[in-house]
Amino acid sequence: MSLADAFQRPPRLTLANIATGDSIEAQFNPTGFEEAIEVGWAHLKVPGLSHERLHFVNTENLKLALELTFDALDTTSSLDDILKSRRFLMSLCYPVAGEDVPSTSPPRVLVVWPSIVSLTCVVGSLSFKYGRFNLQGTPVQFTAKLALEEIRDVRLTSDEVLAEGSQRPAAAPEGA
Repeated sequence: MSLADAFQRPPRLTLANIATGDSIEAQFNPTGFEEAIEVGWAHLKVPGLSHERLHFVNTENLKLALELTFDALDTTSSLDDILKSRRFLMSLCYPVAGEDVPSTSPPRVLVVWPSIVSLTCVVGSLSFKYGRFNLQGTPVQFTAKLALEEIRDVRLTSDEVLAEGSQRPAAAPEGA
């Protein structure tokens, strides 16, 4: 690795609201993240059999857990930038405006971390931990903890996951 390579900024994780096209880029990439998948099996009890029979039911949605740190004292972002990012993340937890209450839900989120993850998700939970405040009491440093769950409208197969991992191709638009 050359000295110039050492000073290059790696690609950042990006979150985009699919409904509006608004997005934020992580000020700092997460130092780690967690992916979790559960496989559902039906436990069938057959009278007289010495064991339960297992039948595949489904694979649950992939879940991601990650933390993003925002710091206004870093030269890459201002206080306005990090507070806008905070509002953006919070907005992903509320239904979009719609014609009636039952037809609305929070927006889908495109999560892209080049070469690692490219998924359409919904926010399952969001929490903030504030670390520093300015003289006006405004947070100038905080960490956002996100729990995301993949949302899909088409079947995903073992072969596709083997080939691409968590890099899902762009899905067809809703209603297509």
